Amino acid sequence: MGHLLGGLSGRSVATLQTPWSRGDAARGPFHDEGDRPGRTYEPRSIDEMNHSGIQRGTFAQFGDSITVTMAFWAPLRYRRRNASPEMEEAFRLVNETMAPGCWSDWKGPDYGSDGSRTIRWAREHIGEWLRRLQPETALIMFGTNDLYDLSADEYASHLRAVVDACLDFGTRVLLNTIPPRSGYVESSAEFAEAARRVAGERGLPLVDYHAEILRRRPTDWDGSLDRFREWSGYDVPTLISRDGVHPSHPAAYRDDYSEAALDSNGYSLRNYLVLMAYADMLREGVRRPMGRAAPMRHLPWFPVAPPLPPPTGDVVRVSTVQELMRAIDGAKPRSTILVADGHYLLPRYVEIRADGVTLRGESGHRENVILDGIESQHGELLGIRACSDVTIADLTVQNIKWNGIKINSDSNVQRIVIRNCVIHNIWQRGVKGVKVVPERRANESPRGCRVEFCLFYNDRAKRYEDDPADTAENFGGNYIGGIDTMFAKEWVIADNVFIGIQGRTRGARGAIFLWHETEGCIVERNIIVDCDTGIALGNSHIPDDVAVHCTGVLVRNNLVTRPPENGIVADYTRDCRIVHNTIHDPENRLQRLIRLVHANDGLVVANNLLSGPPMRVETSSDVTFDGNLTQVVTDAFVSAEEGNLRLGRALDASAQVARRDDVPEDIDRAARSEATDPGADEFRAH
Repeated sequence: MGHLLGGLSGRSVATLQTPWSRGDAARGPFHDEGDRPGRTYEPRSIDEMNHSGIQRGTFAQFGDSITVTMAFWAPLRYRRRNASPEMEEAFRLVNETMAPGCWSDWKGPDYGSDGSRTIRWAREHIGEWLRRLQPETALIMFGTNDLYDLSADEYASHLRAVVDACLDFGTRVLLNTIPPRSGYVESSAEFAEAARRVAGERGLPLVDYHAEILRRRPTDWDGSLDRFREWSGYDVPTLISRDGVHPSHPAAYRDDYSEAALDSNGYSLRNYLVLMAYADMLREGVRRPMGRAAPMRHLPWFPVAPPLPPPTGDVVRVSTVQELMRAIDGAKPRSTILVADGHYLLPRYVEIRADGVTLRGESGHRENVILDGIESQHGELLGIRACSDVTIADLTVQNIKWNGIKINSDSNVQRIVIRNCVIHNIWQRGVKGVKVVPERRANESPRGCRVEFCLFYNDRAKRYEDDPADTAENFGGNYIGGIDTMFAKEWVIADNVFIGIQGRTRGARGAIFLWHETEGCIVERNIIVDCDTGIALGNSHIPDDVAVHCTGVLVRNNLVTRPPENGIVADYTRDCRIVHNTIHDPENRLQRLIRLVHANDGLVVANNLLSGPPMRVETSSDVTFDGNLTQVVTDAFVSAEEGNLRLGRALDASAQVARRDDVPEDIDRAARSEATDPGADEFRAH
């Protein structure tokens, strides 16, 4: 089972994300007069608290007996026999940066480590530890004592909560997979994979201790094997001691960091891996602004964009920042700008202003062409103004505090295509279509646009530092979404993936948010995972010059997983249809897998699968309900944890529904049967 961001093993770690606040703060980032601060969810449990007051240079080590022991971490300070020059360099950096007491004094229950403890203990006490210690960085490794009575998914849920508490506090996190355990080989591997998955979801560096042990000793890591019977306790010359649980610590290899020692002393190996990873965090994270995390891994079940045909007409090839900016600034109508693979640190906002321009990565690999706003003087990165038939494809837009791709729809922008792009760490809107003044709406509202096969993801929830304009006095750190467009006509938003679009207190706007007289759009086959709101048709603020938010919008065949605020919400709509969607969140905090509120005349809600609480109907409008199934069916999905809500087994025959003419296919474009399954996927036995 894969995780969503590339997990890293050994000493390779992802770059830490740190907050930033650069940019043109004088400009107002909230372009829409109607977008007023909405409901914010105030923290009510330790899992949701947010604090400040970090003690610089502190390194907490949260864990069980494998962490509390003085064999872990403390010996590094005194002796490092046979250490490589690279390891000695890492030690010097850590020793110069870390508070001295963190080598050996920060141990015991008051510091988050104790024998026989579990991830549930950590979740219960993490708030106390954070308030007491105020750590700059925390290593987290629990799980060995949870193997008896937690599933991997349950473990991941608790681990995710502990990690999120740290991140919300402002503490950087270094995750550590548990070692393999004798008698629990399969389940310890599943727990290690769960930790990799959490690291991927949150963009965290990872010490993959489990993988490194198996790499070094694939067949004889287990000291409890009969071949090691002549040794006792921790003195066994392999990586796990005679008890089959704890790392080994043979006297012959103590304080030794030769390759032979790293193959034979489990604590030396862990000390080495953690030291190298922590040093990498100090080099790459503390001194750098956010944005250089491991790329999101493309899972096999994500939608795949067919390649674009070769360009025709005027083609301009660019390979430097200056060439790219000149090409965009001076683009001629119907020209193509081909961008070579590379990382382009843009110093300012750039804008396409000619009809028919195509801006695309030349290789077709979107992750290899990165337009990065981390050093930009402006709050927006790439714009489109007063032109039509523009295509942006096969590239990444990342690290900007307001809008990643801005459609200046107040200037008559039509038929835009945004295709096979990565939209990463954008702290207001990944794609924004702005307000059109009343006298120009009839002729200039943006029509016929497409956003397809794109990946929208953030490494973590938004923080105040990411966007100085989003404060406790207005939006509470929750002014963030994926696609947000107003006055859209006949748009198609299809085959995209959205992961981790989250506000500070988990009250973000929609991954897909359509409002202000949007008409005739189709939202289909999108995958939305761990975003605060999945799909929003309107919201509760409607200005005097807007009659209704959405009219005739069709929402079909979408997968939405764990949306704490809303799965799909309809709020001031007319003649819209929400049909054949799958939404999974059995513990949804607000009971809103589907929410219908205010006026929704002519709304149809049919053949949806709600794996969790029933829909919230707060509208007095006459709504048509038909064929919706509300039943927790976690085990029926291919992987609910990852967000792959396709059916891995058949639902009960009694759950089948009649095929609708407006949904002839399922999420995989396969024709539906006359009697089909509710939700986005129709199960087919193979």
